Amino acid sequence: MTSTAALLTTFFPKMVTAFPPGYVFSFFAGMLVLQLVWVKTMVPETKGVPLEEIQRQLGIE
Repeated sequence: MTSTAALLTTFFPKMVTAFPPGYVFSFFAGMLVLQLVWVKTMVPETKGVPLEEIQRQLGIE
């Protein structure tokens, strides 16, 4: 399994030399926005929820 950090450090210098820095920044900013949308829509809130309830929701019991 490859680490995302390793991939980032491998491809970032190549991206900066191939594209203007503004495009590279925009690409990563766009990926962060997509990540935020995914977290807000797919990751359940667990604040104040007992561990047993979380396990039941996830089917871990």
